[in-house]
Parts: sequence; C-alpha cells; structure tokens
Amino acid sequence: MLKFRALIPGISIASIILVILGTALFVLCSFAIRTGDLNVYFDSYLLHLVWVTVFQAALSTLLAIIFAILLAKALSLVTFKGKALLLRFMPITFILPTLVVVTGILSVYGQQGLIAQILHYVGLPFSMSIYGLHGILLAHVFLNFPYACSLFYQTLASIPVEQKQLAAQLNFSNFSYFKLIEWPQLLRQLFPIASLIFMLCFSSFAIVLALGGGPKYTTIEVAIYQSIRNFELMQAVVLSGLQLMCCLSFMWLMQKISRIKKVNMQFAGADYKLPVSCKLRWLSSVIIVIGGLFIFTPIVTILIEGINALHLFLFNTALKRAINYSIVIAFASAITSIIFAGLLLWTNSRLLIMQQIKWSNRLMLVGSLILAIPSMVLGAGLFLLLFDYMNNVVFVCLLMILCNSLMALPYVLKKLAIPMYDVTSRYWLLSQSLNITGYKHLYLIEYKALKPVLAKSFAFAFILSLGDFGIIALFGGRAVTTLPYYLYEQISHYHYQQGMVTASILLVLSFSFMVVLDYDRT
Repeated sequence: MLKFRALIPGISIASIILVILGTALFVLCSFAIRTGDLNVYFDSYLLHLVWVTVFQAALSTLLAIIFAILLAKALSLVTFKGKALLLRFMPITFILPTLVVVTGILSVYGQQGLIAQILHYVGLPFSMSIYGLHGILLAHVFLNFPYACSLFYQTLASIPVEQKQLAAQLNFSNFSYFKLIEWPQLLRQLFPIASLIFMLCFSSFAIVLALGGGPKYTTIEVAIYQSIRNFELMQAVVLSGLQLMCCLSFMWLMQKISRIKKVNMQFAGADYKLPVSCKLRWLSSVIIVIGGLFIFTPIVTILIEGINALHLFLFNTALKRAINYSIVIAFASAITSIIFAGLLLWTNSRLLIMQQIKWSNRLMLVGSLILAIPSMVLGAGLFLLLFDYMNNVVFVCLLMILCNSLMALPYVLKKLAIPMYDVTSRYWLLSQSLNITGYKHLYLIEYKALKPVLAKSFAFAFILSLGDFGIIALFGGRAVTTLPYYLYEQISHYHYQQGMVTASILLVLSFSFMVVLDYDRT
C-alpha cells in the first residue's frame, strides 16, 4: 500500500505548476477584460498568420527530413577517419541557443558574411537577402537536420548483419536494398522525428523574429509577442488559444498516423557493408563534404570572428553584466528544474510500482503542461501580476529563473523518468526490507545511481535556459539583460562585430556544457 507521504513531493510540485500556469492565464485574460481591451481581429491577416506558421513549419520539416536521410545514407556507405567524431558532434546545432544559430547563418549567408566576402574578392556580386522565408527555412534546417541525420544513421547502422549478407547473396542493387530493407526501418522513425521538428518550427520565435523580415512572414508565436508588446492583450489570448488548438490537433493527428509497431534490432556479429560502386562512393563523399560544411562553417566562423574581435569588446561593461546575469539565471534555473523533476519523479516512480498508471500519467501530464502554453503567455501573465516589481533586479531574476525552469522541466522529465523508475523498482523490495525510506532512500539509491543522468539533465537544462530568448524578450531592457537579449539588440542594430563576440561566448558556454552531456560516453 502506497503511503500518503510518498505522494506529497509530487503533489506539491504539481500544485505549484498548476497554480503558476493558472494564475498567469487568469491574470492575462482578466486584465484584458478589465482594461476594456476587447478588440479581436478575425480578419484575413489572422488566416495569413496561421498559413505562414503552418507552411514554414511544414516546408522546414520536409527539407530537414530529406537532407537528413540523404546525409545519413551517404554516411552509411562511406568509412573515413573522423566519422565517429562527426557523428558525435552533428547534433550540436539542435540544442544551441537559437540566436547563436541566427548569428551563424548571418556570418555565412548575410551581406557581410563569408560567402559575400568570397564573391566580392573574386569580383562577383552578392545580392541575396537572408531575411524572409528563405532565411527562416535555412535557419530551421540548420537547427534540426543534423539531429535527425544522427538518428537516421543509428537506424541504418542497427540493421542486422544477416539482412545485409542476405541482400548481398540475392544480388540486391543499392536502390533495392534501400527500398526493401532500409526504408521500412527509416519509416518507423520518420513520423516521430518529423512531428518533433514540425512542433519546434511551428512554435519558433527567435529565428522568425530575427530573420522574418517583416509582417509578411510573421508567425503566431511572434504575433503573440507583438500583441503583448502593443498591449493588445485580448488579441494575444485569442492567438494563444489558436496556437494551442493547432498544436493539440497536430499531436492528435500524428498519434493516429504513427501507430506503427516498433521493432528493436541489435548488431549480430561484426559489421558488414554491401559493395558500393565508385560512382556512388564519390557521390556519397560529396554529400558528406557539403553536409559537413553546412553544419560546421557557421559555427567555426562565429568562433574565429568572435575570437578575433574579442579584444575590442572584452572589457565592455554591458557584455560582462550580460554574461554574469546569464550564468547565474541559467545555473539557478537548471537547479530548480532538477529539483522539480526529482520530486515529481519520486512520486511517479512509486505510483508506477503500485500499478497506479492512470495517476502516474496525470502527474506527468502536469509536469509537461508548459509545452501546451506559449512561453509568451506565461511571461506576460506573471509580468502583469508583478508589474510593480519589474524594476527590482533580484525580483526579475527570480521570475526568470522560475519561468526558465518550468520551460526546461518537460525535457528534464523525459531524460530522468525511465532511469529513475528502473532504479527505484530494482531496489524497492530490498530498501523496504532494510527500512531505507524517505530522504535516505533518495540519497543512497536514486542519487547514487543517477548521478551521470542528473549531470546530463542539469547540463541540458542549463543550455536551454542560457539560450532562452522568449521570456527575456518581455522582461529584458528594464533591469536585467542576458546574453541572448544583448545579442538580439546587436543583431537588430547591425552591430556585426559585437554580435560575433557575444555569439562566440554563448557558443563556448553551450559547448562546454555539451561536453558534460556527452562525458559518460567518452
């Protein structure tokens, strides 16, 4: 029988989350009604917002998936030195701060970027503008396709050796082998990966705000931000409800489509590769070179230009203040997110042990509820509620720590949920027989066994908070300035060199914690 005190940690955190989210929504709606802000525009522009949001997300997803499959297939055909290192660092773009991605894209494809400089050096004109739909697509593909490629490559590499040997005996061509063996396995991952990329592109904020180039390519998330900044609060509420309905509808649709049975495959003996023609090997090598350049050129350019200009702005007071605020807020947010997740999962693991599946699902749903509510709505509601304290530095920092920790919570829960349940269930009977309960159980069993996973979860939450621009976009400029906000101001004012320095600092900080994410694999 599950004791009530085992439920207290999870119920307490779930109640705090529900109170915060409910309060933010209530304050935003009531403030809009109380101030007489009842103007809601159901016009062609609203339909245009929905169309642009869905269209850019769908096109970004399609391009990312196509490029990911092409590169994954090319990597499966060619062996070369540095391949393992390439595969390990390919997903680096997926968790980079979005404004670093924007800066990287500008450093290569912008008017003062690397390509423009090369063309000008050889006497050729460069007239492409990075702003608009193509800039949004380029940034979204850069952000998502390397991660998808690494997952697709793992799928291709996990095909049993026996199937490869049988295909060779039957004299399969490379196209037949891809069609009959590899494509069915890729298809199992296609819909989950595509739905994840679509949701990220659908709710993209910083990329669209920085590269959208005007109202023509404004998305729902950016329109919510603009409505809040213009104090059109009811419009923001309606747009938030619209985005929520679109996200839930898409999630329901993907669940219906992707009901495909999963098959777990393991390596059987040494790896075996089908014979590859010289022409196909050459084509694969070209694809790998192009893909590698596309992924790493913006990152390397940021580092080189940032380091070269570092001495010019290293002693900039505003930059040092932004670094200090970013590190403190990100560190505290990651700690808070880990504590929230640990207390929720403490109760969740015990509910699962006692076969209380329904209550476990409800508890985890509350923990992930923030994904269904735009960050702008959460920030705006708390901003209006606590407006009188917005000039207090400590108070603004605490508010940002709370918001960022809630935004990172669903990802931390996803990383910790299964490992924590496995550890708790494995030692449950033994710990009960030895009367190891409460905080003693948490320290001796969960904490000791989960230290590597906790370190990775902490690093992941730190990076998410460090690069967050959604919350600081509302609070920034009054009392607190973080690196993403400082970088956005530099980009929007065309301060190219200063932006490179700020982006390189963000990149180095993020990369340092990515090493922590991957340290137990080295």
